[in-house]
Amino acid sequence: MYTDKIHDIAVNTFEVTCYMFPLEEWELDDAEHMTKPDGSIRSIVKFDGAAQGSMVIDPSEDLLSSIAANMLGVDAATEEEKEGALCEIANIICGNTVPLFAKDERICYIRPPRIADPGEDTDQIFKEMAREDIEVYLDEGIANITIYYSSEDDNDQGTDS
Repeated sequence: MYTDKIHDIAVNTFEVTCYMFPLEEWELDDAEHMTKPDGSIRSIVKFDGAAQGSMVIDPSEDLLSSIAANMLGVDAATEEEKEGALCEIANIICGNTVPLFAKDERICYIRPPRIADPGEDTDQIFKEMAREDIEVYLDEGIANITIYYSSEDDNDQGTDS
């Protein structure tokens, strides 16, 4: 339902914030040779208010290194810098996504982003919520984005006034 909009938000955020660009359709054939995200480092941003849920971003190792290097203007970022940059990009993408859920000028509150604990099973934690999965193919690597959500309107379905 929100997949295309979230994809566009993510691509725009990577372009503006990290100077990374999406692969063109003709380049996607070469993407099969790119390293896939493996879940070893993921950022999580929870939100509540007009909707509640969480956004998880799982970048490939190449993308993670490039996010930090491009955001910080360094050649090689430390692990701490990589984690900080990943949390920041997740915060920006989530902040631009949650308004999709807000109706009648209601507000979503975004909680501070964090790095997921190793082995943390977000699918299990958020199993009662709707889910959208987005793959973003960029010139620097691949990001898998999962958003888990339930909005206040989910409880009001079928009750048009």
